[in-house]
Amino acid sequence: MITRSVFLIGILIMAAQNLLAQNNTNANATALPCMSIAQAREFDFWIGEWDVYVTGTKNLAGHSLIQIASGGCMILENWTSKGPGSGKSMNFVDPFSGKWKQVWVGSSGLNVSEFLNGEYKENAMRFEFETKDRQGTPQLVKFHFYNQSPDQVRQLHQTSADGGKTWTTTYDFTYLRKQ
Repeated sequence: MITRSVFLIGILIMAAQNLLAQNNTNANATALPCMSIAQAREFDFWIGEWDVYVTGTKNLAGHSLIQIASGGCMILENWTSKGPGSGKSMNFVDPFSGKWKQVWVGSSGLNVSEFLNGEYKENAMRFEFETKDRQGTPQLVKFHFYNQSPDQVRQLHQTSADGGKTWTTTYDFTYLRKQ
């Protein structure tokens, strides 16, 4: 009789633990919904602490700490240039367009940029859109983050003032994960 009671108590305890585990999973999904949305995880390859070099050289451009923020709904960039200057970017899926968006604010105060229409395809986060330069001239922008390996990301920013016939590289950085 005691053995049967102990057995039933054991089954009840296991059932209660299973129910609690399911409730915790449901609570986490409710409290942090972006952590379980595949699209919101597409830019996670960039998360980490990085030394950033001018691509193709050993010239250090700066350091970047990329973090998950806002319950997994945002990727936060913390940039520190080798020279003077720093900045932050907020990267998130825009609920209106369904595309990734980056908002960058640099320490100069005049360096505020918005990168639109981000999509993860062919192993890269690709922001491609039309904007105007400071003189009001229309220009196309390509801003790509290539997921080259778990420890390397290439960031390439290019603009075109002739409708995409020719492209000018504004900057080209290679991020190497700090070990």
